[in-house]
Amino acid sequence: SDMNVIINPGQKLILLNNSFIISNSPWIVNGKEKKILISGLENNFGGGIMIKDSLKKSYFNNVKFSNLSGLVSNNEFTISGAINFYKTDVEMENVIFENTVSEDAMNIINSKFNIKNIKFSQSKSDSIDLDFSDGSMSNARFVNIGNDAIDFSGSNVDLENIYFETVGDKLISVGENSNINISNLKGQKSLVGIASKDGSIVRASNINMKNVKLPFLSFNKKFEYEPAKMYLSDINIDEFDEKWLIDKGSKIYHEDAEVGKISKNIIPIVYEKKLNLLKSIN
Repeated sequence: SDMNVIINPGQKLILLNNSFIISNSPWIVNGKEKKILISGLENNFGGGIMIKDSLKKSYFNNVKFSNLSGLVSNNEFTISGAINFYKTDVEMENVIFENTVSEDAMNIINSKFNIKNIKFSQSKSDSIDLDFSDGSMSNARFVNIGNDAIDFSGSNVDLENIYFETVGDKLISVGENSNINISNLKGQKSLVGIASKDGSIVRASNINMKNVKLPFLSFNKKFEYEPAKMYLSDINIDEFDEKWLIDKGSKIYHEDAEVGKISKNIIPIVYEKKLNLLKSIN
């Protein structure tokens, strides 16, 4: 702790044999005019990085992360993300994540963040997992994501200008009393668009989706929470199976009017992908 980790423009940090760096100091990784690479190799993946318990903000600009696998376990904690921030602040801009096979490409926990111009491609599972964190993200792209593109728990976040293509599960999953504002979203080729769960509130406007099977969901997965809510305006949805689904207690509002078909089978429809159960909805 009480140090600064500095990586200069054009430098490369190569992590081999699932090696992992745990730092109690902030990182200043500023590629400026020449991109910085933090990566494993195609045939020898690295683990990743965790920055934690630092009072100073970390800064990443013009950086590419690739070929990282995450997952470190010891007596103190388990790290599931390739790049992780815990109880610290981070600012990112002009960052690329490519070919990560970790549970989360990036995990931000109990932290504050500001992210601009970020791209994720070829994430085997989730791309960003944000737990009990506050901040904003703008101009983000998610392409070929195996599971959820963005997953929130207990967070307060503003999202703007977000693009998704070929996402295996949810474009945006919002859970555990999160409060998320979304504007200018485009998404295609996904199972679920936006899901508000477990006491969360989502406000979304200027939303465009095509070939997303279940564009809008509001439901409880964990019934110790209050019902979820979603408020929508200015949406354009094409090629879907069921536009909006809710459980008995949760709500979706479109242009201030209550909408949504009630289904008692949302959990198996979403998490077991039993889309045939949609036939039983009136």
